[in-house]
Amino acid sequence: MHKNLTITSKSIREQNLHLIRKALHDEQVSTTSVLHEKTGLSVVTINKLLNLLISSGEVIEGDKGCSVNGRPAATYRFNEMNKLILILSVYHRSGHKYVGYSVHNLFGECLERREELIDDKQTYTNEFKNGMERYIDRYKKIAIIGVSMPSDDVGGRVGSAIRHDSHASRLSSHLEKQFNLPVFFETDINAATLGCYKRLKDQECVSGIILIPGKIPSCGFCYNGQVLRGKDGMAGEIRYFPMYNDVGVLPIESLQADDLAIRTIRAIMCVLNPGYVSIYTESLKPGLIDRLRKQLSTPAEEALLPKIEISDVLREDTVSGMVSMCLEKLESL
Repeated sequence: MHKNLTITSKSIREQNLHLIRKALHDEQVSTTSVLHEKTGLSVVTINKLLNLLISSGEVIEGDKGCSVNGRPAATYRFNEMNKLILILSVYHRSGHKYVGYSVHNLFGECLERREELIDDKQTYTNEFKNGMERYIDRYKKIAIIGVSMPSDDVGGRVGSAIRHDSHASRLSSHLEKQFNLPVFFETDINAATLGCYKRLKDQECVSGIILIPGKIPSCGFCYNGQVLRGKDGMAGEIRYFPMYNDVGVLPIESLQADDLAIRTIRAIMCVLNPGYVSIYTESLKPGLIDRLRKQLSTPAEEALLPKIEISDVLREDTVSGMVSMCLEKLESL
């Protein structure tokens, strides 16, 4: 009985700490009275929790400001630099592979960003280890590492890490032991779809689709801020649609690529009925959306037609989505 009471008290305190953290994160600078309004917690409880957060470095006590009744009130600032996030995003450009490194604070603000050409002679594991080591040495507050990979590059150990299969923990665990930090892997399209959702702010169901001639197509889904995943961590494997004839690649020839891209979009909108679709592409013919509308043959398909954008911000959306995933994982640690 005593043990159960202890567990309950601890869980309540953690829940209350989460409320304070979230309110301070949203407000950035706040007072006890404002935190009381935002959380519904008593002033006594708030003060106790603030002392804990100040001791841990998560909150910084600021100067006194004026309260509603004119008396000075202590202000508290969320310490966005208490923990930092390291993102590695792998991508292709002009026939070469690059990895983008970016460091972010707890507001998601970027502190440093750079890209490096991936040496073909190095394995991903060595490339990641070397890059992570450099940034961790420079930014001692890095608390989590997220790695995004192109969907058509996911295989072997990286594929296992993303798919959460029986070998999933090997690569992540190897890097976690190396740096004593949580490390996770994600596909670029899943991260980008979440990033698109965050960018739009007013859409409930969003789908992101990568359609680049000569490349494997991929698709991600985000509903109410959550990436939808299949039983093994993967979903949206549109390369296996029968229309791709077991090739799994969008044709390089312009007319064939255009036709298959339109058929792919129609299939996705009919299966999941997203409210918004972001198509990440580089070289599909202009006017794709107009040609798609002309091919809708029934009133039902016309009703299912979502808002569609042709986007060139895959990397930006991917990093944004990875930052959001890192922040969520940090909250659960």
